[in-house]
Amino acid sequence: MKKYYLYTILLLVVNAAIYSQNTKLDTNLIEQIKSATDSVSFELAKEKYRVNIEPKKEYDNSMVYARLFLEIAKRNEYDRGIGYAYNLIGNIYNITEKHSEAIKYYNKAIIYFKKVNCLRGLAIINNNISIIEQERGNLEKSANHLLDAKLYNERLKDSFRLSQVYNNLGNVYGRLGDFESAKKYFSKTIIIKRKKNLPKLGTSLNNLALAYIKEKKLDTARTILLEALETCKKNKNYRSLANSYSILGELTFTTKEFQISKKYSDSALIDAQKTKYYRVVTTAKQQLALIAINTKNYQEAERNLVDARNDLEKTPMSRLLLKNYHYSAMLDSARGNFSNAYVWQKKYQKLSDQSLLDDSALKIQLAENRFKAEMEQLKRIDEQEKREQKTAQQLIQYRIFAFISLGVVILVLCFLTFFIKSRRERKRYIEQLAESNQVKNKLFSIISHDLKNEIHGLDGSLNLLKNNTITEEEFKTIVPLLANRTHQTSILLNNLLNWSKSQMKELNAKPVPFDITDIIHNKFSFFEPKAQQKKIRLINKLNPTKVFADKDMFSIVTQNLIANAIKFCNPGDSITLSSREKNGYYEISFQDTGVGIDPANIDKLFAEDTFTTNGTQQETGTGLGLRICSELINLNKGKIRVQSILGVGSTFSILLPIASEIALAQAS
Repeated sequence: MKKYYLYTILLLVVNAAIYSQNTKLDTNLIEQIKSATDSVSFELAKEKYRVNIEPKKEYDNSMVYARLFLEIAKRNEYDRGIGYAYNLIGNIYNITEKHSEAIKYYNKAIIYFKKVNCLRGLAIINNNISIIEQERGNLEKSANHLLDAKLYNERLKDSFRLSQVYNNLGNVYGRLGDFESAKKYFSKTIIIKRKKNLPKLGTSLNNLALAYIKEKKLDTARTILLEALETCKKNKNYRSLANSYSILGELTFTTKEFQISKKYSDSALIDAQKTKYYRVVTTAKQQLALIAINTKNYQEAERNLVDARNDLEKTPMSRLLLKNYHYSAMLDSARGNFSNAYVWQKKYQKLSDQSLLDDSALKIQLAENRFKAEMEQLKRIDEQEKREQKTAQQLIQYRIFAFISLGVVILVLCFLTFFIKSRRERKRYIEQLAESNQVKNKLFSIISHDLKNEIHGLDGSLNLLKNNTITEEEFKTIVPLLANRTHQTSILLNNLLNWSKSQMKELNAKPVPFDITDIIHNKFSFFEPKAQQKKIRLINKLNPTKVFADKDMFSIVTQNLIANAIKFCNPGDSITLSSREKNGYYEISFQDTGVGIDPANIDKLFAEDTFTTNGTQQETGTGLGLRICSELINLNKGKIRVQSILGVGSTFSILLPIASEIALAQAS
């Protein structure tokens, strides 16, 4: 009897909510839902809602219907209906971008759909949650939900939805940089679409080709793209056709097939304009401009760049605008108009810096959003636990005092555990945010001080010549100085980029066996002009030295150590490179006869706080170079050491694993 009265009160509340709506509701549907007494009548009401109400997108009214469905399903103890109602409420919150609430109700729907083994509902909900997690930047979570959706659709043998899930998995793994997994799922999408003759096969072929291009497998990518062209033409999918032409245009330009690239880019432009695919329109125009620059057709290049720039002013796309500025600088340089080229380069640098700042801000914002989402989740859990606690206490009143006491003790322990855990999580997120802000502030400090000073110095020197303040003969005398400043700026930018990546935990070593002598030879050639300018001898005593390490990272370390040695050498000094085998490692030594290092400063070289001093010709730096060296060597399972005598010189030694021993260990 109590249960009957409870449902009567609930229905009265729902009715009050219904009649308080400002817009008209479908009273026939309301009555049909309220009169549903079994699963059949409930499903009939649900179908009427799906056909007549759902397409209207009146979300306030839809919520009234959804909550009425929920109450009636609960009254009838119809688990499938309860799951449907929770899913419907989650969809409404999702569409209105209240994602935390949407996930809350989706999770409730999952509980009831699992009870009745509703695979279709479980597949759809997991796919919806994966899209929300993608928007939040939680790509790993998104992939996990997509994998669940994949399993449910495979059991349902639903080819259409399964192809969608495979395609989404390919996109997520592509964004994660896992191109092997991306190719696997794009290929599965293509197989299903071919077998079942499903639409947008050309789009999936384009996606697969892009994954191969990322891996530098251009011949395979070209074969796939040619198939995509034929498929898109056959299916009259002109939007994907434009994209196929555009990708082929860029690919053939990479292989210097300029006439073929022009043909593909022209076709991309025509089809993109037909379908108002503005991103590809702009991309094609800029690709045609780049081809024209390389074939010295400067008027056509300028016309395409101006057209593309006008389009970008209407529909801003920063990455495409960056390309436009870069190509414009290339064009003016090719025509000998270096002053205009310098203006374009300044615009490019300004927009690039702004994009970098925006990306950093976006990362911080995503971290803050994740933190807020977790806190909201914790709050909901806390509220839910309090409600459950209150209900439990009301029921426990009819039981003996011993069980009441035991229940209270258990609830208190659970609450304390949850409270301590939530405090720890909150502290961890605050520390992560503080660390991100510290990295951002350090980055801005270096950009605004060191890098700005170097660029202003170059700018001032060039303006002297531009304004005829000095003659060309006088300018030639300061060219070595300009070369030196440019060299320092290049090293600074390289170190700054790698330091930023290391702080964001984005540096990953990809070791391969290689001989270091080629890299050292190239670095000696690169630094020879600087060494000659300071009258320093570079001596290479390296034996063939094959190590197992990341080749690019070793190149960065070598560049920093040689640059550092030159910086602290005087005319007549020398820098000698040698190597020897030592306990399963190769020890590579960079020995100079320069000014040496004060013993009090040696421990500061690789510390967290950057430390720097001016060189023998007052060269400046950020103090990041040696710190980057230490981090890169550690990533390659090596060691870096330094020995120095003030006034005599310094020796920096790096130890890296010998390639042959690593190979034997892996084989075993």
